[in-house]
Amino acid sequence: MPLPQRVDLDPWVLFIAVAVLSISLWLARSVRVTHETRAVELGELLGIAVLAAGASALLMGELGTILWPAAIFVILSVAIAMGARNISIPGAAWLAITFQGLTTTWLWSCLFINELTLARGFEALALVGVTVTFAVSVLASIERIAREAVLTHGSWDEPTHAPATRSRHFTPRVSIQLPCYAEPPEIVKATMDRLAELDYPNFEVLVCDNNTKDEALWRPLEAYSAELNAKLGREVFRFFHVSPLPGAKAGALNWLLGQMDQTAEIIAVIDADYLSTPDFLARLVPFFEDPRIGYLQTPHDYRDYENSPFLSACYAEYMPNNKVDMLGVHEYGGAFTIGTMCLLRTRALRAAGGWAEWCLTEDSEVSVRIRAVGYRGYYLSETFGRGLIPDTFDDYKKQRFRWTAGPVQQLMRHWRLFLPAPYARPMPGWTKLLEVLRCMAPLQTLAGIVTGLFMLAGLMGAILSGAIIPVNIPDVTWPLLGLTMITTVVRIHHRYKLSGIDRLSDMIRGEVARASLTYVVLLSGVAGLSGKPLAWRRTPKFGGADTLGGALWSAMPETVLGLACLSAGGLVLLALPRIGWELTVLGSAGLLTLAVQFLCAPYMAVLALRGNRPEATDGHGPQVPAVA
Repeated sequence: MPLPQRVDLDPWVLFIAVAVLSISLWLARSVRVTHETRAVELGELLGIAVLAAGASALLMGELGTILWPAAIFVILSVAIAMGARNISIPGAAWLAITFQGLTTTWLWSCLFINELTLARGFEALALVGVTVTFAVSVLASIERIAREAVLTHGSWDEPTHAPATRSRHFTPRVSIQLPCYAEPPEIVKATMDRLAELDYPNFEVLVCDNNTKDEALWRPLEAYSAELNAKLGREVFRFFHVSPLPGAKAGALNWLLGQMDQTAEIIAVIDADYLSTPDFLARLVPFFEDPRIGYLQTPHDYRDYENSPFLSACYAEYMPNNKVDMLGVHEYGGAFTIGTMCLLRTRALRAAGGWAEWCLTEDSEVSVRIRAVGYRGYYLSETFGRGLIPDTFDDYKKQRFRWTAGPVQQLMRHWRLFLPAPYARPMPGWTKLLEVLRCMAPLQTLAGIVTGLFMLAGLMGAILSGAIIPVNIPDVTWPLLGLTMITTVVRIHHRYKLSGIDRLSDMIRGEVARASLTYVVLLSGVAGLSGKPLAWRRTPKFGGADTLGGALWSAMPETVLGLACLSAGGLVLLALPRIGWELTVLGSAGLLTLAVQFLCAPYMAVLALRGNRPEATDGHGPQVPAVA
């Protein structure tokens, strides 16, 4: 039997690309609200297969060979739908085409490399690179099964919402802990006001200002605690000013473990700028009737961004992860704490050893150790409080540096906890795999960029030196690229809609904000590998006071990299007569895309200067509705 040729698989990869686009549109129609999937019949799956096969046949000019990948797709989809009880039929189709596509693309790429006139060593290196990329892509796709569960699930095992009414018989003591450092007093007072209005009978609030030197910032909070206690007619608020106190936020929280009411069964952590809803405790505490629950997290959400293009861009960038991805991770047992608007069982926190003062993300890190000692956690979709977004691009970058480097630090410190049993204690669901892949994500992105650049440079060098003839890119590549771009737009649009971002302009701003963080995400991923302590920088709340020069300077590394990518793209264009138009188009387009990502950073830095945060309405703060 003759070995297959690359051209034999061209109809397969084209069918898969058309099917991916068709299923993306199908999912967008079936899932319009998180945790609600429209009922779908098996006939719609067959319709998608026929549609994809027909469209592929029109593009290829033939039908016979396309029937094979279409049949495999239907069989895999039905098998997944029947074998996985929570997966919807559109979800089963998405999972089937994902793994069918990965396998087919790997084989197609190997055959393409084999038909090139490459030196034996270079060909072997290329085949190894493609295979490693395939393995990494499979792992990333497994992680996406969890992150995209909102799209693929028709039913859920884990709770998705808090009960509508509070428990009348379970009201354990709660210690709310509010750490702050050099915060504007009016912002912290507004947070304290909201806590004073909580509809829960049994709690205390510990306000801990650590290391603030200016008494004008912390003295008003001390006085306001006494004022609120007088209004309430009992001691609810206790204020502490501690200096010196090492360990930043984690140090303050560890110190409060010794000051809190020792009978408190639950600890709530709230950042200094978060305005909570009155039912924050009343509706969430009942989950802790289950002794297995160690912590509960609600989404990060934000306020006072609507009139600022920069803040609106940041908000749009934040929300798909908070309102889509995290819900799926929760369903697969991987929910983790993210620092504010969270509840922790006191006994579980103490059993885990308290807060890690060495880690930039002490919030998510502690959830790893809590799960390691036998507890589990929940992440709910409902917003119970809103905070402030950093006012400047430099602060936005520092926040993301902390959020990205911290998980890499966690992996470096705790990798033994993620070993399979019996080498490490079991953890809930897919916790171990999801934690490893989440922590490795920035390093995978960096490896992908570096690999792509080396492959382009290697091909160009080989062609220019005469080692190989110019590469003939298969004709099927061009419709594949077009279909991939359309699919990407459809999926991005769907994710934003599910996260509550409805305006197209906000979606575009969100993508610009995400691209602007490319450099800092790559940098922080590498920084997290260092065994040296990394400086913990809080997010300032005094409002933006940047200048044009300062804004541009904060984005200088990205600007330099963007211009370097543009220059490299120009060199690729100059080599067009010798390397051929096909490689020129692919290489220059890739470099241009990377340049645009980097150059979004100076754009965001300047955008931050255009609009200031709206003035606070009063000390009480704006209304904060609870939204799904």
